[in-house]
Amino acid sequence: MTQRVSKLRWTVAIAALLAMAIGVGAAPATAQDYPNKPVHMIVGFAAGSGADVLARFYASKLSAELGQSVVIENKPGANGNIAAQGVMQSKPDGYTIFFSPSAAMSGGKFLYANLPYDSQKDFVLVAPLLDVAFVLAVGASSPAKSVAELTKLLKANPKAKYGTSNSTAIAATQLYKTVTGFEATQVAYKTTGDAIGDLADGTLDFMFLDGVFALGQQKTGKVRLLATTSTRLDNAPDVPTMLDAGVAGYGFTVWWMVMAPVGTPEPIVNKLNAIFTKIAAMEETKTFLTNVASKPLSSTPAAASEKLAKDIKTWGEIAKAGNFVPQ
Repeated sequence: MTQRVSKLRWTVAIAALLAMAIGVGAAPATAQDYPNKPVHMIVGFAAGSGADVLARFYASKLSAELGQSVVIENKPGANGNIAAQGVMQSKPDGYTIFFSPSAAMSGGKFLYANLPYDSQKDFVLVAPLLDVAFVLAVGASSPAKSVAELTKLLKANPKAKYGTSNSTAIAATQLYKTVTGFEATQVAYKTTGDAIGDLADGTLDFMFLDGVFALGQQKTGKVRLLATTSTRLDNAPDVPTMLDAGVAGYGFTVWWMVMAPVGTPEPIVNKLNAIFTKIAAMEETKTFLTNVASKPLSSTPAAASEKLAKDIKTWGEIAKAGNFVPQ
């Protein structure tokens, strides 16, 4: 009898070890105990940039809802690709999330020959956060007082230059060039802030800036805002859209999202999505975003993924029209 009991105990012990080793009988991933340590939000742009301002607002709100610290990590460089690759390679446990603009995730493969990630295969889209206008800006001393005047000057100047520091600015500029028919030389900068001095003193003829940064620079008197890429800004209603300014066929929207490495447990993704949806509905969020030329967004992860897929298609059309050659 004793031998039978011992053998039974031994069999049960072996079965338990095997179950632990291969995951048989393991409980499915849940969000009940998430998070039990700080969450890291990766931002592919410098501290103090428009992206950083937005990310820190959302990080503070997320921290309050989670009851856990949310740490911002700024990893600028390569138009956000360095940050994206780092997130892709991180453990898919919900403790590393990516604050990213749509242009980087939808346009990267049309701009970079050896992109180290696939936005649709290597990431799961957690939630859309906001859409933000980009703004066509010139230096305050530029003779161009409107988009029409700027376009005329650019067509007459084969040595014209423009600045870029991110994928969104590249696409917005390419669309402008394509629909109006001028050529100009691109000057790439690591950050938008690095380019402002050159824009202000006329070294650059124009540049597309994110609305957050653009409004701040306008207040300092360094730049003049000529038009937005999509809708008019609530706190700068006199700045027309590119369409209103007479640029037929121009329409370009930008939105920000939170992504996580593929394989992140669905319950955790859904928990984060619910929190970001709650944040989007807050009056404080609406007020904050209005002041930085933005509007809140919310949807399910699936709907946001469909939105990204449409953006990738649009980017393909822009790349084809502009004869983009991935570098």
